[in-house]
Amino acid sequence: MLVNAMTNDRTKKFIVIGQISVYFGLLILSLRHFWVYPAKHYLALVVVLFIGFLPSILARYAPAKVRPYILVTNALVLVSLIFTLLQEWALAGVFVLVPVFSLLFEDRTIYIYASISSLIVNVVLALLFLFHAEQASEHLVILLDVLTVFFILVFIIYFVVRDLRWRNMLEAKHLQTILTLSQSVEARDPYTQGHSQRVAYLARMIASRIPQMDAELVYNCGLIHDVGKLSVSDSILLKTSRLTNDEYEIMKSHTTSGAKLCNNLNISGEIVKGVLYHHERYDGKGYPHGLKGDEIPLLARVLCVADCIDAMCSNRSYRKALEMDYVRAELNTCKHTQFDPAIVDIVQELWTDIVLFYEHNQANRGLVSSDDVPNR
Repeated sequence: MLVNAMTNDRTKKFIVIGQISVYFGLLILSLRHFWVYPAKHYLALVVVLFIGFLPSILARYAPAKVRPYILVTNALVLVSLIFTLLQEWALAGVFVLVPVFSLLFEDRTIYIYASISSLIVNVVLALLFLFHAEQASEHLVILLDVLTVFFILVFIIYFVVRDLRWRNMLEAKHLQTILTLSQSVEARDPYTQGHSQRVAYLARMIASRIPQMDAELVYNCGLIHDVGKLSVSDSILLKTSRLTNDEYEIMKSHTTSGAKLCNNLNISGEIVKGVLYHHERYDGKGYPHGLKGDEIPLLARVLCVADCIDAMCSNRSYRKALEMDYVRAELNTCKHTQFDPAIVDIVQELWTDIVLFYEHNQANRGLVSSDDVPNR
């Protein structure tokens, strides 16, 4: 019963979409008829378009598998009547609307049915109502042009939509991978629990002020910027005393290890660069490659600032969280050396919001999302 109700709701939605589209077409036709030049059989067209998809209401009582075909057929009948009544070659392109409408059902079989049936009806009606023997060569050229455009549009529309759906599926898989990796990193060290999500939130705040940046991509990168720490042993990662030089070198390798892991999982190349370079310094004294200034990807420069803010604002096994005023002063001190000065300037503009974020975080004794942070 529930499945049938959901299918009925989808059918109703598609009827409404179709009906609104038809009424929009009626508006355009009327404007053309009264202000450009009269359309043939205008009153008949008004009746046809006014009725539109209303006959498809009966489809709600048909089996679920049949309903899409009834709706597509309704669309094909409408288009055919418009083409037949107006009798204009230029309107042959309107048959492409039937395959476009069929895409709503997200079913390749229905799309093929819509495309083939539209093509056949298009050709038959063109030959019956528009083709004249005395103008055979001219009309054959027009018909071939119409068919060429139809084939190209149907082909392109299908593959563009399929590509978009494939990209959405990949993005969903990547997001799930990113969330899983982030949770794995957080589970390793109780003293840094919530660090990745706080860095992701801060980085997104900063990125939202930079027009050329994708704030959501920056957020996703923040979630896994420390994913390479999964390859660092607990004896080093959880050590509370100062690391030896050898241990520090191993800890530094988390940037390259993280980038390799992200590459192996086919995560976005921009995110990989953020993971790899988020410990580079603006003065060239960072790691892993000692990049300097604008050589460092912008995403990595944003993460560097966000990462350091959270490191200073959070409790660690060896010290308590630093005062917010001290953190702000430290950011200014490290402009041009550790941090990109332009990003520090953005952080200063956002400082009240950042303070609110950490106050809220401490009050709730845990990780908060962007939706939980109060507005100013």
